[in-house]
Amino acid sequence: MLKTLKRTVRLESDSINKWEYNTLKEVERIQKGMVDEMIKTIIGEGLQTTRKKLHERFYNYYREKYPSLPSRVIEGAYIVAGRIVRSFREREKKELTRKDKPEYKKVVITYPNMINWKFNKVSVSVLTHKGWVEVPLRVTKQLIKFLYSGWRVSQELKLRLVGKKALVWLTFEKEVEVTTKEGNYLTLDVNENNVTVAVFEGFKLKELRRYETKLGKVVVDYSLRREEITRGKSTKDELVRKKLKRLREKERKLDVLRKTVKRVVELAKSINAKVIVGKFSLRAKERMEKDKNAELRHRIHQWSVIKFVELLNAQPIEVEEVSEAYTSSINPFNGERLRKKNQLVEKTVKVFNPYLMTGTAHEGRVIRIVKVTARYLDGGGVLLERDSIAPLNLVRKVDGRVVVFPSTGTNDLRVTVYDPLRGVPVAELKVAKSKHKLRHG
Repeated sequence: MLKTLKRTVRLESDSINKWEYNTLKEVERIQKGMVDEMIKTIIGEGLQTTRKKLHERFYNYYREKYPSLPSRVIEGAYIVAGRIVRSFREREKKELTRKDKPEYKKVVITYPNMINWKFNKVSVSVLTHKGWVEVPLRVTKQLIKFLYSGWRVSQELKLRLVGKKALVWLTFEKEVEVTTKEGNYLTLDVNENNVTVAVFEGFKLKELRRYETKLGKVVVDYSLRREEITRGKSTKDELVRKKLKRLREKERKLDVLRKTVKRVVELAKSINAKVIVGKFSLRAKERMEKDKNAELRHRIHQWSVIKFVELLNAQPIEVEEVSEAYTSSINPFNGERLRKKNQLVEKTVKVFNPYLMTGTAHEGRVIRIVKVTARYLDGGGVLLERDSIAPLNLVRKVDGRVVVFPSTGTNDLRVTVYDPLRGVPVAELKVAKSKHKLRHG
């Protein structure tokens, strides 16, 4: 199957001259005025936000009002207005809005297709009411990578004036051939602190992996740090604002997610597997946050599962989202309900890990201590590692086959714990084990 990949690159321009700046500033002012008027009209008249309906309602009116303005500037205005109103209506249904209509604050000049703009690898030229304006770009390694590796520029252009320069957003597209082998699956369960992967080849369970992201701990640590910085002080204080800006929670979380996605993609490509992941929506997250204390609600709100799935979908692999209903409460090996009230919690400490001993630590024979938490549910004759239950059940949603142990002995089934940043195993946990033997071998 063919899959279209998209990547957006933000580029900074060199300084533009006064005439070019004033011309783009006028386009920005006109388009902002149109967007504000359109938002008010759409909300007031209860219009649909489809491109066809907005074109019928606004295009001819603004074409007469601004006869010298390029048609794609008008088209870009009602596309932006439609997106803003659509997002506002979705939030309004969830009672997350405080005003009766949305505001257009971060103004971006938008050209929806390449009829009124051109790209020649070192600059972008846009058509305005005063003619063509050329914006010279600063060439980056990222831009060179996309230009010379089979990617093509898509239709939409976004441009924002910042000082005497401009920020330009270019979207690149590429079609790739994705091949999957029947019976090969990777089923994923994204948890607060880890991503558990079940590997199936030829419809048979071959391996279980668990990538320790520790994002839940990151969220808590940054929350405590922000509380410490702002204790007894106003967030408007200049020193406090500087300290808060230095915190890089979003970048750190995104880095962990990208590295974890990279490991999953490498594994999927190596066996031509189809990736199955649980469907998780914002509404589901809101239901989880309901009636929780402030700390737990904050942790759930910061849960990055939606972003993780978004990053997966942008990769050259086949991804399918399926319902997660009952995947954590059913024994994948016999289909019986699991008794969650009898959950046992066990903390495992691994005191030897040669994969993480490098440099002076390796020469000095220093032992790296790795702490991994394993949670177990009562599965009748055995205890099942909780985070491994959902990915084992997800494959039944797609294939319908009963999961069987890869060997005759139930105690032989294990999950290998990986560090996603280094891509190396750090520990092993038993997935199914006897109730009477709670120690890890």
